[in-house]
Amino acid sequence: MQERMDVQQISPKSSPRPSRSPVVPRQDSTGTLKTTISLGKRPAIINTGPFYLMKEPPEESELTGSCNLISYYGLEHSYNKFCGKKVNQELSAFLPSLPGNIDAPGNLDNSSLRSVIDKPPIVGKELTQLSSQALTGFRLHPGPLPEQYRLFNHAPPKKKHKHKKHKKDSKDSPLLENI
Repeated sequence: MQERMDVQQISPKSSPRPSRSPVVPRQDSTGTLKTTISLGKRPAIINTGPFYLMKEPPEESELTGSCNLISYYGLEHSYNKFCGKKVNQELSAFLPSLPGNIDAPGNLDNSSLRSVIDKPPIVGKELTQLSSQALTGFRLHPGPLPEQYRLFNHAPPKKKHKHKKHKKDSKDSPLLENI
C-alpha cells in the first residue's frame, strides 16, 4: 500500500511542472486500459478495466468495391461515348517527320515488325572488322594535346559586362541638405 502512495505522489498532477506532463486524459472510443503498477519486493502490473483490441466494425454498405460503379451510377452511355470512339486523326498527324505513308497497315507493304523478324531484309554489304591501320586513328597517344587541336578543346570566354553606375540627382543628396 505504501508503494501506491509513493506512485500517486509522483503522479503528473502533483509534478512541479504539470503543463509539461506527458499524461493527458483522453476520450477513447475503443475502450481504455487502466493499469495499476505496484513497486517493491514483488512488482506487479495489474490491469483494471476493459481493454478492446478493435473498434466497432463498419456499417454495412450497399456500395462496395465489388460492384460496378459505372452501372451503379447509370453512366454506361457516357462510358461508351468516350471509350468506344475511334481516333479520327491519322498516325502521320502525330509523327510528321517520318517519310512515306505510315497511315497504311504494315502488313500491306511488308513493313511490319513481324515481317522484318520473319524475313530480314537483304543488304548489299556485310559488316566487317576494321583493319589495324584503320583503328590507329582511334588510338590514344601519351602526352599533351598538340597545339593545333587545343582550340577545339576550349569554350569561347564569356564577355564580362560592366555594371553601369547611375548618377544620383545632386539636389536629392542628403550631404548637400546639411550645408
